[in-house]
Amino acid sequence: MQLQFKELENYCDSLEHSGNIQVILHAHYAKGFALTVSDGTIEHPVTDEQNHPYWFRTVEMALDELANIPFISDKIMIDRTSWS
Repeated sequence: MQLQFKELENYCDSLEHSGNIQVILHAHYAKGFALTVSDGTIEHPVTDEQNHPYWFRTVEMALDELANIPFISDKIMIDRTSWS
């Protein structure tokens, strides 16, 4: 299931989740970092309003955008499989 970025706060704040939501940033050398979240069972790609992957140019930009969203794990994973 895809999740739009504008829905992320409500998703994380939902009573359906017993713990914090894990954030995974998929690193891509040319595009930046695509956002995915996991509730511990299912991984959800996060998209923009056009249903394209939600990209951050830097890790710092991702941290700034995610700082005010509740119930996100303090630990953010970076998947560098597509980096090269």
